[in-house]
Amino acid sequence: MYLSNFQRVVKVSRNLALNPNLILNYISYSITSKSPFDLELPWWSWKAIKSLEKHLTKEHKVFEWGTGGSTLYLAKHAKSVTSVEQHPEWLKKLKDALNSRGIENVDLLEKDLDASSQDNFLSCSYAEALNSKQDVIVIDGEDHFGPHSEWSARELCFQLAEKWIQTPGGIIVVDDSWRYPIIREKSKASKIVIHESVGPCRKGVTSTDFHYY
Repeated sequence: MYLSNFQRVVKVSRNLALNPNLILNYISYSITSKSPFDLELPWWSWKAIKSLEKHLTKEHKVFEWGTGGSTLYLAKHAKSVTSVEQHPEWLKKLKDALNSRGIENVDLLEKDLDASSQDNFLSCSYAEALNSKQDVIVIDGEDHFGPHSEWSARELCFQLAEKWIQTPGGIIVVDDSWRYPIIREKSKASKIVIHESVGPCRKGVTSTDFHYY
């Protein structure tokens, strides 16, 4: 979040005081030099990770924009995972990790991302990779979005996700959701749950939203 270092410390302290069950996770997985990829965990809030783990079954199909520790994690809990990535070097690293673990329920798609304009993004292969109904859709890909940006790729991905989310019972996951208040305003979900807490490999607090359909 766009906070000073002092404000971050205060927010973390308050969050851990309100969620003492996360203290051990914070010590073990947040104050670490390892990456989410190393830990095989999503780079989300812990509350979101624990909540989705309770929801997912081997009957669920998952689609995610952006790959990494979340891909390895989701593959353990879902029937299938389709993950889109625009960086070939990172995709090879992930393929090697999946192969070394014998994970076979992940479909990795290398797609070009065009962030030169909203129209170009919506027509690029990265955005168009989602073309079938999914039980869970994760919006966690590259965005280059900041406080002075005029548009967000993740906001556009959310618009696309609402066309393909399974109803009833589907969930759209939006990470770093504090950046995207417009998504909460425009969501057609029947319920939105904001999971705000510390998370793996994060020294601060973040929020991951679940949009239920």
